[in-house]
Amino acid sequence: MKKNKNCIYCGKTKFKTLFSSKDRMFDLRGEFFVKKCGCGLVFLDPMPDKSVLRKYYPSTEYYAYENDQNNGFFGNLRKYLIEHYYDKNLLSRLISIIFHDVPAIPSWHKNGKILDVGCGSGDTLVLLKKLGWEIYGLDIDKNALKIAEDRGLQNVINGTYMDIAKFPDNYFNAIRLYHVIEHLDDPVCALKIIYKKLKQNGELIIGTPNAKSFAAWLFGKYWLNLDVPRHLVLFNPSMLRNLLMREGYEIEHVDFCSGGGVVGSIGYWLSDLTKSKINILSNTFIVILFYPIEWLFDKLKYGDVFVIRAKK
Repeated sequence: MKKNKNCIYCGKTKFKTLFSSKDRMFDLRGEFFVKKCGCGLVFLDPMPDKSVLRKYYPSTEYYAYENDQNNGFFGNLRKYLIEHYYDKNLLSRLISIIFHDVPAIPSWHKNGKILDVGCGSGDTLVLLKKLGWEIYGLDIDKNALKIAEDRGLQNVINGTYMDIAKFPDNYFNAIRLYHVIEHLDDPVCALKIIYKKLKQNGELIIGTPNAKSFAAWLFGKYWLNLDVPRHLVLFNPSMLRNLLMREGYEIEHVDFCSGGGVVGSIGYWLSDLTKSKINILSNTFIVILFYPIEWLFDKLKYGDVFVIRAKK
């Protein structure tokens, strides 16, 4: 465990303790303290090191490492929207109006190269490859990458964000970090490395939980996207926007795209209340029932998850 001496965003040294929390996804033992800097950054302090965190990413259970992730209503919906992302038809346009369009998909580049950091078992890369992208993936889990290779993905490597530095400079048309930056112990370092690897006008797409969301405020330690201890650092939109500009990026667009955060948070709260595991997030009907609420939060810019598109 490593004590934070300075805020990675503003450099301040005094933090407010919000609460202690635990792993609610797998119910593994351990207590972690969630703190907040005066600038608004939320983070774990002390921050668990790699040896501690390893057990909180079980290869056989962690959702990003599973095979056949597109099963179910929302998975198949997502797959359909990605397949028609660059060539929309009437149905895909209608779905995008009722729900969100698929977040964190890159703008089209003929023969474009994309790196998916935290690619897991390659769910998104498989679809992007079919759409004509030259795909590359990076992940810390070897078993997930084995699944990705079995799916026909060749350019997937095992490593951390530091291994992005091994790629040539000015190489990628797009780099994608979807639900990844919050897992990194040094997001600023990652952004510096990525900047060098993007081509001029190359696109960086970041999707991450919103520390200033209504759900975060309402549910506190029960907030689904707090996800202790896997989420080490949590930004709000204006903070991440400013950080990107500070590192030389030009902001293109900020969007909010929540789904399931309220339901999952209620499930965690009920689990503590009843002292039993309650997983209402797996109930598609309940998720759809609450979706209008999350849609409204997104429109008010207080949604659970936001996506920033920036370019070099």
